[in-house]
Amino acid sequence: MFAARSGKMTESAQPVQTAAPLETEKPIDADWIDEEGNAYNYRDDMISVLLMGVDYMSEKSHWKNGMISNGGNSDVLALVILNTTTFDFSILYIPRDTMADVLATDEAGNYIDTVYTNISTAHSYGDGKEVSCELTADAVSRLLFSVPITRYAALKFDAIYKISDILGGLTITFDKDYSNINPSYTEGTTVTMSGWQLQRFIVYRDKSQTESAYERGVRDMLVLKAMFDQCKNKIAEEPTVVLDIMSELGSYLTTNLDVREISYLAQNIGKMDFSSDTVIKLPGEVRMGETYAEFYPDKDWLHDFVANTFCEKIS
Repeated sequence: MFAARSGKMTESAQPVQTAAPLETEKPIDADWIDEEGNAYNYRDDMISVLLMGVDYMSEKSHWKNGMISNGGNSDVLALVILNTTTFDFSILYIPRDTMADVLATDEAGNYIDTVYTNISTAHSYGDGKEVSCELTADAVSRLLFSVPITRYAALKFDAIYKISDILGGLTITFDKDYSNINPSYTEGTTVTMSGWQLQRFIVYRDKSQTESAYERGVRDMLVLKAMFDQCKNKIAEEPTVVLDIMSELGSYLTTNLDVREISYLAQNIGKMDFSSDTVIKLPGEVRMGETYAEFYPDKDWLHDFVANTFCEKIS
């Protein structure tokens, strides 16, 4: 059911370079061959869904020299990885400032170049909907040594108030002190946030601090956990509730998950547990670039994460 589907980006996608066998060697039939010549096949029991929180650019046009778009940046990037045998799942938090190869297109959606830039901008080179999501999924796939990322769900930040209304407010227990945002947000305190409070908690950042965008993303993962915990029992009791929620979100939501896939996830949500270890923070180093902060991920860690999570080694 979750087998790879071809997307609009297939023709322009450029695979990550891997070690090629010598002309005298028999070619290895493998999904991925790394730079050391290790061969891997992707596991059939692992599926992933890329979650995006999109900060939409409200101005009419941001096109400049045919290369800067108006699709909005994906300021939140979280790759949900589910083992369909055990129903254990993890979430790889990818900082918005992560430096990665991004497909740049013109206003008509034609491929121009592959640029090394903040991964959040991948979404901007598109239509703000499906094409933008596919461009972002492609950038995440490239970051993860070409692991297929075939499913996505993107939500505009404008949906924060709608989500609050649907949930009747979002209840969060703070894992550490956030009194710099609100004096009552101390470690261990449980608060039910209104739409306005939730919006401020999600978007707040101290721009004078290089790591402020990274820290904001970590808070977003806390919000994601609270949403999961608040919805889990209700969806487990009546799986069709998730379809009702998605219908209420309407144009705020862009996803290529079909009804069968959504129903499958909803029917099995009771087997899933969002623990303190669920969110995996991508290790790396934050540096200040010419204009914006730049996050450089640990490539060795990424290699091992992909190999251990998505793959089976064959040679």
